[in-house]
Amino acid sequence: MTAPDIRPLAPEPTPDAAVDAPASRPRRARARRPRRRTVLLVAGVAAVLVAAGIVAALLVSAHLARQDALAELATARADARAASAGLNLAQQQRIDAVEKLEALLGHADAVTAITGTGIDPAATEQLAAARAAIAVPEVDASPVEPAGSLPLDEADTAQLRAYATAQHDYADRLDGRAEAERSAATQATADADTLTAAFTVFAEATVEEGDALLGERADAADDAKAALEAAGDALTASAPDALAAALAAYRAAVDAVVTSSDAARTPASGHIGTGVDDPTSLTVVVNKRRALPANYAPNDLRRPAGVGNALPLRAVAASAAERMAADMAAVGIQLRMSSGYRSYSRQQTIYNGFVAREGVAGADEHSARPGFSEHQTGLAADFDDGAGCNLNVCFRDTAGGRWLAENAWKYGFILRYGDGWQPTVGYRFEPWHYRYVGETVAADMHERGITTLEDYFGLGAAPDYG
Repeated sequence: MTAPDIRPLAPEPTPDAAVDAPASRPRRARARRPRRRTVLLVAGVAAVLVAAGIVAALLVSAHLARQDALAELATARADARAASAGLNLAQQQRIDAVEKLEALLGHADAVTAITGTGIDPAATEQLAAARAAIAVPEVDASPVEPAGSLPLDEADTAQLRAYATAQHDYADRLDGRAEAERSAATQATADADTLTAAFTVFAEATVEEGDALLGERADAADDAKAALEAAGDALTASAPDALAAALAAYRAAVDAVVTSSDAARTPASGHIGTGVDDPTSLTVVVNKRRALPANYAPNDLRRPAGVGNALPLRAVAASAAERMAADMAAVGIQLRMSSGYRSYSRQQTIYNGFVAREGVAGADEHSARPGFSEHQTGLAADFDDGAGCNLNVCFRDTAGGRWLAENAWKYGFILRYGDGWQPTVGYRFEPWHYRYVGETVAADMHERGITTLEDYFGLGAAPDYG
């Protein structure tokens, strides 16, 4: 019988097998290498994708930042354009307001230059004070420097933002200038309203003065009185730009009333109109339309005693000047003379000298042509008090100037060329020039408020050599 096969199902390991067992591990390691490469590849791709995402995010962020900067710049530019338009509007408002104010100031000057009978001096002073208190507002005229320029395609975000800031600053400066312009316009408008109100007050006060004159001169002709009333109504209804012309017409109407009244009173005051054409008369009237003979010279000239720098006058005028000088000295005022009698030839020399320096028009403002000078009568004197205002308008405000203005009529002297009388007498204000007309005429003129010989004798104005 065959013995059973008892070999194991699997051979037992031999020593060689045990030695060779580790050799199988490298084969397993090689089998796992492809999976590691995959992991590394995936990781690399992921890193690339992350990097790309970061770059993309940065690019998007930079783009958005630039867009924001451009939007901010657009807003700043719009603000600057709006501010520029606002400044232009404010400048025009200021220009319009200032032009209106300057016109009103000129009208005020023209109105206050007109004085005389029928015009309340206090009303004139009030209007002059209102005008003097107003100054034309001024603003900074220098240009507002712009923000400059920037090539936008080449500018980075930081540059864009800086440029936007500069544009905002430019807009702010434009707004500041516009505010100054608006403030000046507001001030000019307020001043114009104030001056306009002052015109109204002046016109009303002047008409009241005219009404008072009509009461005093009730003996004037009815048509003259009616014309003055109409002129007063026109005066109060006049706009500022027409007020000076209306005032001149009113003054002419006042003069017509006074002349008419004087004519009605002639029988009661027989000296009116006497001797106005006679060079030897104390009431001779000499002006730019009434000349003296070239060869006329008084035959009774003498220098008044007690008068500083005494110059020749006719005897009757010299005596009056002596009494006046004595009374002035009693109150501490010295009476001096700058001019007295002048011959035709002497006046010609003086006048020609002024013409050489100032021209004919300039000379005619204050110097008579030969033959047309009151000094040739021997009845006119240029007085002074030694206070430093000889032949100067400031003489009006000296002690001597004030004393003469208040008292000279008592001695037979009248102020001949008063402030604002040029349209009638032909010469600008000379507070030093006095004319002797005799105590009777001087007192009558003072009592009746008549200021010029032309008005007193009804001879008409003599503003020029017409």
